[in-house]
Amino acid sequence: MSKRLSRLSRDLKIGISTIADFLIKNGYECDENPKLELGEEVVEFIYANIKNYISDYQLSYTDEPPKQNKTEITVDDVPIPLELKIVDAASKQKKLIERIIGFSDFEWHYTVAKFKGTCSQPVDFNLFDEAICAILLKGETSAKSIGSILGFDIDTDPAERQILLSAINNLKKDEMVDGDESVYWLTDTGREYAKNGVKFSTFERNFELYIDAVGNLKENAKVVFSQLRSEKQNTFQRTNLPQNIEDVKPLAEIQAPEIHFPAKNFILQSCQPIGVEGYVAKVWVVLLENFRDNTIRSLVYDEEHDAIIDSLSESFDSLEDEKNALLEKLLNESDEDDFTIESTNEIKQDSQTLAEKELIEKQNEFDTAVANNDTETIASIKKNVVETKRHFNSLEFEVELKRLFDETSDELWIISPWIKKYATFRRIPFFENYLRKGGRIFVAYSLPENDTDNMADEEALEKLYELEKKYHNFYIHQLPAFHYKRVWLKTKNDTDLYYTGSYNILSFFVKQGLQNYRQEEMTRLDWNTENDEEYEKIFLTFGEKYLNETVDELNKLCQSGGTVDKNLLQKIKGANYGKLKVFLNKGYDVF
Repeated sequence: MSKRLSRLSRDLKIGISTIADFLIKNGYECDENPKLELGEEVVEFIYANIKNYISDYQLSYTDEPPKQNKTEITVDDVPIPLELKIVDAASKQKKLIERIIGFSDFEWHYTVAKFKGTCSQPVDFNLFDEAICAILLKGETSAKSIGSILGFDIDTDPAERQILLSAINNLKKDEMVDGDESVYWLTDTGREYAKNGVKFSTFERNFELYIDAVGNLKENAKVVFSQLRSEKQNTFQRTNLPQNIEDVKPLAEIQAPEIHFPAKNFILQSCQPIGVEGYVAKVWVVLLENFRDNTIRSLVYDEEHDAIIDSLSESFDSLEDEKNALLEKLLNESDEDDFTIESTNEIKQDSQTLAEKELIEKQNEFDTAVANNDTETIASIKKNVVETKRHFNSLEFEVELKRLFDETSDELWIISPWIKKYATFRRIPFFENYLRKGGRIFVAYSLPENDTDNMADEEALEKLYELEKKYHNFYIHQLPAFHYKRVWLKTKNDTDLYYTGSYNILSFFVKQGLQNYRQEEMTRLDWNTENDEEYEKIFLTFGEKYLNETVDELNKLCQSGGTVDKNLLQKIKGANYGKLKVFLNKGYDVF
């Protein structure tokens, strides 16, 4: 929407003169008039680029920048893709000796069986109950004798007679006392109740039991399944339902203790089925490889609560056939996006073997610290592993890349032979947030080696070119044919990071006949002189692209004819100059 200059200044916490100067430098007319109305397109352009402009202004000019420019611009929360949420949640629970193989959606079936139950519950004795039972525990006796002991004259006082006989009749209804006025005695049940100081009343109540149709989840089944996003099924499996009261009781004790809980004397006396419904919950199962003992572990993720469900994870982990089927599915269908798993005859490289050995040693230290409740050592090991981790499979690197987006606002380079649709769409929200907080992003992809190669998904490439047009600090270029993957982070304080995808991680899946499987890997290496040379070469290639585009744009403007007026001069001043600022004053004569 359009905004007044004064309102925009308040929203961004940036001075009016700074906003006006920014617009003029980019070819827009702008007076320092607080009431000036700025159109929607101009407002969007300001939001997209002014943080980067302020950063450049503070770095490029010797004059002290306006004080109001020091205020940070807030950026929007990034909508995190589901795939990344799943991997992030699994990463927080995986052990040091585990790596994530992959994940897949899973339909978890369960049923809800409904019953009408007759139950008995304990009721504390009142004073009369306690007194009458105490008398009858010594032996059978008449109503008159009981009244006499309690100080009642039931022969001459009708009210006292009514009180006593009413109390005795209540005990008879609860089957604790039997007999008539001439003689009363405690039943076997009554004698047992009298010793415990309680009596029992019966009641009827409807209750539900949640039955796991996939695993063997019982104790937490009601809590877990009732909170999952589920769909009711018209047809479903009924063979695992309880068949009689003895089947119902152990489940009711766990899921409906208000109906049956012998430890507190709640007893289900009888029950009748009144209905059953089938459901399927949509969850995600993550498989992890343990490279210390060559086993597979599973984690179950719930999208609704963005969390790993421990009880379902344990249940699924015991289902070897289901785990093997899911692993086979991942191996057969993992060619989408970047998360590829494929069979190989390769053997592990020494670098991978050494890295795994170090993590196994760290895991042993970690387990000892946990056993000793040594919180300081636990925290130290976790920190050390994060800081020294060098090998990331494709899934794990998505979490590492998100960390770079979240924690930095510098110069980020993403270099890959291909531009793939799913990877690009997953990252675009992070790109925009990074750009709006002042960081720069460079995306490079490869020219095809032959006419049949398609190096970029058309829809994804279109989105990236939209970013290039919208943001001064987003750059994209197609380089001569290459095969490697790189991620660079160039920082202002020279703590540069360098990731390369020139290696593969090998997994040893014992359930697959001791075969080796390969996943693509990103490895973090130390920045060195060779990296400087490669960076400079690609940096210059990008710069030449944008310099040539600016020259072409200026030539078109100058050759358009007509009067040289203020409007033309402003167009010339704003002709794609914003893209060139990053290449200036870097010591390259060509710029």
